[in-house]
Amino acid sequence: MTVDQLPSAGNTIHPGLVQKIKDLPEERQWTLLQQLLEGDVLSALQGQISGLSAAEQLALLEQLQDQTSSPEETEIALRGHSRKSCMISTDYVVDGRSFDGFVLDISPAGAFIETGEAFAAGQQIQLTFSLPNKPGQMNVSGKILWKGELGIGLQFKDLSRQQIDLITAFMEEK
Repeated sequence: MTVDQLPSAGNTIHPGLVQKIKDLPEERQWTLLQQLLEGDVLSALQGQISGLSAAEQLALLEQLQDQTSSPEETEIALRGHSRKSCMISTDYVVDGRSFDGFVLDISPAGAFIETGEAFAAGQQIQLTFSLPNKPGQMNVSGKILWKGELGIGLQFKDLSRQQIDLITAFMEEK
């Protein structure tokens, strides 16, 4: 069986494929993620699948047909770090439009915001929120990495050392 004969697996990745991706060198993981974000999903996956034997390709196909994980579960499995569950009120701006919602998990690398809005991967986002362990507003910028049924996963960019320390301290609180 060739890659061209593999049927579409929908919008999710099977945990077995997630493990294969985790086993890649970090540089290759970032390259793959960049290809996925740029919409070059087919060639990125073809490159990974073409390295599998015919038997491994068939096994992967069977697993993909049986898989039931959501995009949110896949993103959590791919994450190289933990996040702290929370419910932090936030105001945020995407493409000049203001929104409000809740951060449902956070780490110094990024966060998940509950929303039903139609955002796309790659859009820039500005957030304003207050951490429970620090009075005052925190302003951070980031990029939307993915959109799921429940909300958006985002990656922070250009956090100050103080912001990283505050988020880390919040994560360590019991």
